[in-house]
Amino acid sequence: MSPRLPRRSRRGLGEQAPPARGRRVRGCREVRGDRGKRLVGRYYLEVVAGRRIDVLQQLVAPEFVGHDPAGAIMDRAGYFDAVAMLHEAFAQLVVSIDDQVAERDRVTTRWCAVGTHIGTFMGIAPTGRNVILTGTDIHRIEGGRLVELWEQLDLAHLLAQML
Repeated sequence: MSPRLPRRSRRGLGEQAPPARGRRVRGCREVRGDRGKRLVGRYYLEVVAGRRIDVLQQLVAPEFVGHDPAGAIMDRAGYFDAVAMLHEAFAQLVVSIDDQVAERDRVTTRWCAVGTHIGTFMGIAPTGRNVILTGTDIHRIEGGRLVELWEQLDLAHLLAQML
């Protein structure tokens, strides 16, 4: 027999949840959802797919910090290098935004990119194959610019396509 949940957690299908109370996190500035989504969308469409480094320079704040799942941290220059590496390794990138959610000062995006492997990537010589790269990113926005990024890429699937 499964344990019983506390009464407050058992809500019938027809019952409504109590209204959520808005709460403000100290030190967290509110960014309008649509504005944040448009800003992050510009990154994927104009920078990644459109290869416009000039737009990347406009979007990324000088104090930018990027985080990867292993705990590595990159600064603005490192981020620019990572984007350049992506452009050098893959041609004709087509990016789609599959899901996007904005809350407070953060925008979470689940995305997919399709491109042709034309340059060395992670030590793998160009194969000429069409590949798919997927990821989920959380961007933090401040002052209309990207100031922080947490990124999760499906590199295992990408590498399997290139080998």
